[in-house]
Amino acid sequence: MDEPLIPWSRAAAFVRQHTHDVRNGLNSLDLEIEYLHELVPAEGEAAESVQRIRRQVRAVTQQLRTLSLLFQDPSPVTARLPANVLMKIWREKHATQTPPLDVQWVDELGEEEVSVDVEMMATVFRELLANAAVHAPSARLTLSARVIGGDVLFELREPKKAVLDTSTWGQPFTSTRRDRYGLGLWNARRLMAASGVSFTQTYVPAESCLLTQFVLPVV
Repeated sequence: MDEPLIPWSRAAAFVRQHTHDVRNGLNSLDLEIEYLHELVPAEGEAAESVQRIRRQVRAVTQQLRTLSLLFQDPSPVTARLPANVLMKIWREKHATQTPPLDVQWVDELGEEEVSVDVEMMATVFRELLANAAVHAPSARLTLSARVIGGDVLFELREPKKAVLDTSTWGQPFTSTRRDRYGLGLWNARRLMAASGVSFTQTYVPAESCLLTQFVLPVV
């Protein structure tokens, strides 16, 4: 029997609707937990158990909300801003990591301006840093920004001990990591495509590193 060919738009709509329905059920359960909280003593094992259940329910609800957002069609709202502001945002995302990665910052930007959706760029920065924290937690990364011709070029270099094949990266549902679904890089690529930003990831044998590049036209 042939496998059914389901259009991506239908699959995405199903995920959004299903996560919405499950979240409604979890919200009802959260209300029941609040009622249960009023019935048990304020302190003791029963109260601690209720709090644990509440935290777990809310954590799952947040996971479903995040998953649903990944299946929304990106609608960038661009704004003109100095390119060096993006470097500052990347530094801010780095500062929120615990523990923070070892990063060498090389900022060669001047007064150049670009037009981007800041929130989308920040989402991609956060995804790349989170991946580096898993795959290169002790390596020293280099993040640089400079102007080449009429473009602003951001580059992230991650040292690697083994050769990488990046040809299949960015395809959904390919991750082998627990609690990951192969949607992070896929989402990053489509966010950048919707924003008109060139986004590439390649392995550089001469440097034994993963090179991630963003190219944004100067406006």
